[in-house]
Amino acid sequence: MTPDGTGRIEIGAALRDARRRYGMDVREVEDRTKIRAKYIRALENEDWETLPAPAYIRGFLRTYGSMVGLDGEMLVDEFRRRYGSEAEASGPAPPDPILTGRRRPGERPPSRGPLILAVLAGIVVLLLLLSLLGGSDDPAPEEPRGQGQAKQARAAQRKADRQAEQRRKARKKAEANRLQKVDATLKPLSTVAVCLVAGSDTALIDNQVLLEGAKEQFGAEKRYRLTLGPGAVKFVVGDTEKKLEVAENASFEGDSKGIREITYRGPECP
Repeated sequence: MTPDGTGRIEIGAALRDARRRYGMDVREVEDRTKIRAKYIRALENEDWETLPAPAYIRGFLRTYGSMVGLDGEMLVDEFRRRYGSEAEASGPAPPDPILTGRRRPGERPPSRGPLILAVLAGIVVLLLLLSLLGGSDDPAPEEPRGQGQAKQARAAQRKADRQAEQRRKARKKAEANRLQKVDATLKPLSTVAVCLVAGSDTALIDNQVLLEGAKEQFGAEKRYRLTLGPGAVKFVVGDTEKKLEVAENASFEGDSKGIREITYRGPECP
């Protein structure tokens, strides 16, 4: 708390600045201190006429100040210096709630059952009123506009990606159902490592090194997937024949519609 040019502490500004440094709004201060929002605003604006009796003001200053890391007693002293005599003259101060709550020696504490029921009933009524009126004076914090839009865009993109993947799988399945079963022939033109898979998971040649001049024949499959290490082969699928020569690992797919290169499927077979 920094005094102004006259040596006085600006009570309201000190409270407001401390609250903002902690990144809190009035609602959060109300929740933590149990001081009503309109009284918190009155303290920050030094609107003493809106506040209840001076004893309450002093209690509010101690509670609010301590909660935001200020010296509550210093705030109370400043309030007394500036407004004490005028505030006390405006009317008698209510009894200090802390002193009122003390018991005489030997006195048994009063039963809290009725008080708890009354508090619960009051909370229920308050919640009903808030639901009817649309909440308290302070609106709930809104998500920053840019972050909200980015979040929605990411969600929309994920949904679009899922839909595209589902369409791709559906097309592939429909295409597989339309394909005719064909024979396949593989003839190495050099020493080459080969993985040949029928359908999606049946390994016909499981990562074997084939020598030039060898010949492998297979029949009656709808689709073949061929993965080659560096080397060359002649690949015949149905009526389509292709010479495949690769300098590094590559994958191909063949069916009744032809032979085409696909994304490399990795070293595992299948």
